[in-house]
Amino acid sequence: MSETIFVTGASGRVGQPLVQALIAEGCTVRVHARRAEAGSQLQGMGAEVFDGDLAQLPERAFHGVSTLYHLAGGVRGKGQDTPDRINRALTEALLERVPSSVSMVLASSGAVYGDRSNLWIEEDFEPSPNTRYGASKAACEKMVLSRGGKVVRLAAVYGTGFPFLMDDRIREGKAWLPGEGRNHIPTVHIDDAVRGFIAVAQGGQEQGIYHVADRSQPTTGAFFEAVHRQVGGTPVRFWSTYVPSYVQVYLAQQVERVASRTGQRPRLTPDALKLWTASVRLRTERLKDELGFSWRYADHERGIAASTGGGA
Repeated sequence: MSETIFVTGASGRVGQPLVQALIAEGCTVRVHARRAEAGSQLQGMGAEVFDGDLAQLPERAFHGVSTLYHLAGGVRGKGQDTPDRINRALTEALLERVPSSVSMVLASSGAVYGDRSNLWIEEDFEPSPNTRYGASKAACEKMVLSRGGKVVRLAAVYGTGFPFLMDDRIREGKAWLPGEGRNHIPTVHIDDAVRGFIAVAQGGQEQGIYHVADRSQPTTGAFFEAVHRQVGGTPVRFWSTYVPSYVQVYLAQQVERVASRTGQRPRLTPDALKLWTASVRLRTERLKDELGFSWRYADHERGIAASTGGGA
């Protein structure tokens, strides 16, 4: 008999491949979708779709559900949708409706560690977020762990069509990033991100934290240089070579203020600057040793080649 799984954030770039993988394993999958178009796509995959307010899902949505993958949330929403509102507050409201019998797996982030100056970090390292996004995710973790759930601290996900890869902008010579490119941002290919979520849900301890990241974890500059070697164009240029950091912060603050007042999603925020320039490396021994996980793309070079048509 197949499991019944619920996935929030199912229309996202990680959510859709996760839904596909779970259905391929024979699971009955229920999802939440805010937009009709996304709901139709998920329904076409074979998922049962619930729409409306995620925090007001009907009780029947969770009848018979064994596991909930909670992927909904984000770095920043439109207007007044701050990280606290779309992560902590949403998770708190959702937990009030989910039966205690449902196992929960939360999509968190390495951002909970803040800037660790290139240190290798294990899962028992105390969170010290330096962004509102990281703080909101740390708050979500506490709620989920307190009810016996599991937490995936996910690296930055890349793959074909993922904005993080910046391959189109590199081809066009329009790729710019904050900082100097010397910091480490943990990354993971989408295939391994999905497989990592499933491995955490199906194995290991009933409660715990797992890093899901690749094994190489290069500097930001080295990662995007690898993209450039595959796609050509112009290498990523880093703002700090041209624009002082205090000017970057001031501009980001102004952009976010305007977006908050006009109901738009800000293209640049102080959080974004810190997330792009923070440096941390995530150890993944627990994923490998405890769950027996093996990577399809343990090295970013191979993952980038597969994502840009340069290899399999």
